[in-house]
Amino acid sequence: MPDPIRVLYLDHTAKLSGGEIALLRLLQALDRAKVEPIVLLGEDGPLVPKMREAGIETHVVELDPDVREIRKGTLSAAGIRHLLRLPRLLNYSRRVARFASDREADLIHTNSLKSDIYGVLAARMARVPVVWHVHDILSPPYLPNAAAVVFRNLAGRLPDHVIVNSHSTLESLRRDRVQSTTVVYNGVEMNLPTRGKARGRGADEVSGRGPVVGIVGRIAPWKGQDVFLQAAEIVLKRGYPARFWIIGSALFGEAEFEQKLRQMAEGPDLQDSVSFLGFREDIQDVLQQIDILVHASTVPEPFGQVIIEGMAAGLPVIASDAGGPQEIITHGLNGFLTPPGDAKALAEAIIELLENQERAAAIAEAGRDHVAQHFSVRASAEKVERIYRDIITNRSHRSGARGRRSAGKNSDRPQ
Repeated sequence: MPDPIRVLYLDHTAKLSGGEIALLRLLQALDRAKVEPIVLLGEDGPLVPKMREAGIETHVVELDPDVREIRKGTLSAAGIRHLLRLPRLLNYSRRVARFASDREADLIHTNSLKSDIYGVLAARMARVPVVWHVHDILSPPYLPNAAAVVFRNLAGRLPDHVIVNSHSTLESLRRDRVQSTTVVYNGVEMNLPTRGKARGRGADEVSGRGPVVGIVGRIAPWKGQDVFLQAAEIVLKRGYPARFWIIGSALFGEAEFEQKLRQMAEGPDLQDSVSFLGFREDIQDVLQQIDILVHASTVPEPFGQVIIEGMAAGLPVIASDAGGPQEIITHGLNGFLTPPGDAKALAEAIIELLENQERAAAIAEAGRDHVAQHFSVRASAEKVERIYRDIITNRSHRSGARGRRSAGKNSDRPQ
């Protein structure tokens, strides 16, 4: 049996956001006889111990905070070109390239837009192939239009392959005819307890009775927690004694928006029915305390990781009818879809599930079955393994040797 392909995974952040959680699950599901993962992060943070607890070799090489903390929404085309020439970024790319050479990596896999930039430079320096894993729709409002055009152009020229997390993300790349792409949905384990079979700590911390409607995810304007609260107010005014939980925190500078949400929740119609649980690592425990899961993004979601998590946990899910959720949910069969930003429609969907428990249970069961069939994390890992194998095989056919470890790596080491 050939040696496993040694892959260096790059991410600029160690926060537990959607793309980083997806990376952790992917790496846990890889066949270690085929792929040997090594992770290099641009900062220390909660992702580091999570990776190490999973038995994944993980290192931190600090990325300049001025680069790491650049907000995607502020990037311009000129700003991206400036980044590519920035001495600090070039120096960091050299450090990554040296690390890749020292660890004899066969391939680099980037997991964020920022790591795409320095990762492709490092791969060129280390003379190894690079795979971009794109978790963002490359168009407004995620990126300013000019920056999106530059990224799409780079995606068509620089990486050896581009993995995208949904057909919605793929469509944003196809505008510039990026050819070498594969859709690999984020996956989830199906051996998790379902609603009612386990009790965690979530309910112990929140007083009150009645069904719980929850929204899970980092707090940000486009995630629609304000729409969730508007819908909650409608439901409560109609006389339904539900509780509404907001699970998540403001990770990337959205503290002002979180304060706005807390002010909304203090209104007379909401103040006794809304709870902020903050960021939770025991999310599976929390899901056991929820009766209905809501996804309320106001713009097309690239995928919707929390949707498949909720469905796998046996919850009926209501999601925004745009982007990735449309690829997960068939409306009325295994979940509900409502127009983005429409609090009234969201409230009506919540009320329908509260009023009809038999239908809610049927939708939850259909959702769990659907996720088991189409969103297995092991199936996603197998797709990624094939991509690596094809890249390495094609490269070895051109060079006459398999990978860096067979081709005299030290002679290529950047200085």
